[in-house]
Amino acid sequence: MKNRILVLALIVLTTLSCKKETTSQIVTNKNESPIEQLVLGNKRFLNEKTTHPHQNKKTVLANQDAQHPFAVVLTCSDSRVSPEILFDQGIGDLFVIRNAGNLISDIDMGSIEYAVEHLDAKLIVVLGHTECGAIKAYVGDKKNEYKKHLSHIDDIVATIANENEEKKISKDDNLNAFVLANIQHSLKMIQDNPIVKEKHTKVVPMQYDIHTGKIVSL
Repeated sequence: MKNRILVLALIVLTTLSCKKETTSQIVTNKNESPIEQLVLGNKRFLNEKTTHPHQNKKTVLANQDAQHPFAVVLTCSDSRVSPEILFDQGIGDLFVIRNAGNLISDIDMGSIEYAVEHLDAKLIVVLGHTECGAIKAYVGDKKNEYKKHLSHIDDIVATIANENEEKKISKDDNLNAFVLANIQHSLKMIQDNPIVKEKHTKVVPMQYDIHTGKIVSL
């Protein structure tokens, strides 16, 4: 009986200790810039020390009437690229826009404008990633290796093909050169947006390495 009580006591103490550490981390994050929050979050992810902030019912209730994301993340729909996980963030922290190839359509741009103008997001991240399937499809088409699907997939490839940054890359360059050119294209489009300019919103390019889990600023 005594042993059982001792075990239960240890479990309770361990649980309280974990909660205290997580809460402390959340408070600390409030004093960091948006870019620092993302960089440190990815560092925690890499070191397997994630705190999973703002991932509970309390946060759901705190955000039920309004949202205040500190950053917008435009990224790929690739199932391996989940911003909230990779940056160790939670509910209400990130305004995420995803599509194959982290492209910019009118709807995507409208979503960015909404987050900047109405939600007062202070940072926009264009997050590309290594081994991007949309870019691989474009490169394969450029080298006449891509099989036409006669579907909306071709619309994605055509959109990438029309990017001036992509046109400057030789077909003999490696895949990542095309990935980086695509990131720069979306970056420039966002930087040139009148609302983003008016609000002086910081726009940064980043790349996620699917082989290592690391995100780097470009």
